[in-house]
Amino acid sequence: MDYVFDEKIFKETFNVQEFDTKSQDVSRLRHNPNKKFKLFPYRANRKIHIVLELEEIISEFFKLALGIETDRIVFDDLCQRVKKKLVIDKEDEPFFEITVKQMFFKDDKFLAKNIGLYAYQSQTDNKSAEDLAFFLFCALGLDVNDCLIMKEATKKYPYNVMDCMVMEALPSIQKERCINEKKYFVVIKGMQEKFKNDFKYMLKNGMTEAEEISNLLDLYYFYYVTRTCVVLDNFGAGNRESKVDFYYALDWEKVSGNRKCCVNGWEQLQQKINHLFCHSITLELINQHKDEELMYDYIMLQEYIGNDEEKDLLVAEEIRKVEKAYTDCIGDYKKFSDIAEPVGVNQTDKAIKHLFKCVEEQFLNTERKRANRFYIEKFEQYAKSRWLKNRRKSGTVLNLTEKDIIFLTKISLRNAEKIRLNDLFKEYEERGIFLDQTSRKLVQEFFTKLNLIDKKSDSGDAQYVKRIL
Repeated sequence: MDYVFDEKIFKETFNVQEFDTKSQDVSRLRHNPNKKFKLFPYRANRKIHIVLELEEIISEFFKLALGIETDRIVFDDLCQRVKKKLVIDKEDEPFFEITVKQMFFKDDKFLAKNIGLYAYQSQTDNKSAEDLAFFLFCALGLDVNDCLIMKEATKKYPYNVMDCMVMEALPSIQKERCINEKKYFVVIKGMQEKFKNDFKYMLKNGMTEAEEISNLLDLYYFYYVTRTCVVLDNFGAGNRESKVDFYYALDWEKVSGNRKCCVNGWEQLQQKINHLFCHSITLELINQHKDEELMYDYIMLQEYIGNDEEKDLLVAEEIRKVEKAYTDCIGDYKKFSDIAEPVGVNQTDKAIKHLFKCVEEQFLNTERKRANRFYIEKFEQYAKSRWLKNRRKSGTVLNLTEKDIIFLTKISLRNAEKIRLNDLFKEYEERGIFLDQTSRKLVQEFFTKLNLIDKKSDSGDAQYVKRIL
């Protein structure tokens, strides 16, 4: 199917109001990302809850994998359900109820302490957590086979008798949300298999505490979004498989301004994160066409064009129609004509970059800059709470704690008894974590203190890190 912009669909998606109802000096549309092109699970609204701890999404993540929907677990109802399956003397019922409450409830909320109960974990009504779980489910590429592995893991966990009784008593409804709901577009590739292998290892080897699963989701969530921002900023020249070298510092080390973690770290990343909302709107605009199933990002349009110069000119013309339809509705910004013609790999790439600048300029220079900020902060605040540390004069840098190092090392070694230190750092890099020589030396010292360095090898002075139990 040829790429053709449909202005009627654009007007419906963006709730365009005609001149007879709105002045020409105001905006006559509403910016609605994730209607035709689903990129990120954020909203341009300050009142929306920001997910800072990914333990919040584990319940929804497992519901998606198991294909179930669960209701709020009420203590009295659960007790009655379990007692129906048992023979309990009347005088023992109070003791039984106290045991259930102590084991499975906290502040009247059902508390999941093992993988078989995560899908039933009590949650406050938090649409942001649900959206983020579905986003990660799509971005990390989980398929039917992965869901089966997760389902089997919930069955094989070494449950005690009370766990088994409660699990049998909990009601659930089959609901395949992943089949019915429009999926998020996956911009980058290559990291999904790494995630799956890490996750499978953890499930098989009992690394199923909520903290451990949230650590894995933290790692790949941050990696996916930051890499996606870099690829999007390259527009038609973007590469889904490209690796991005962003450097971290260790939580306990001193940092100077000339280190790689300062020069090539958060400061560079933040510039790209500032474009999140503008990219989501630009891609939404580009996807105002009749094919409901097809979503084009910048790279897909380049693949669609290939080396066909005629097709390039036709698509570029359609993008210019998108821009005109859009800018005609933005009456409160009058400087679109001042935006310079950008450099691009071809005419379509130039047209898309110009459209992006039109979106960006009106967001930065109208009252809608607040919406831009509200959208960005959904990821930025998460990053600050989990991955960043303020180093005062050296600025804010990407940060790894001792727990992060131990977790990364566990999933890197898996079942191997030891790994060459340089190979371990390569494993970190496969997961988006880069360290300069100063940080690497301090990691080595950290492992030495833990008695995990093994110098005995055929390579003489080669350093090996032993498996962390």
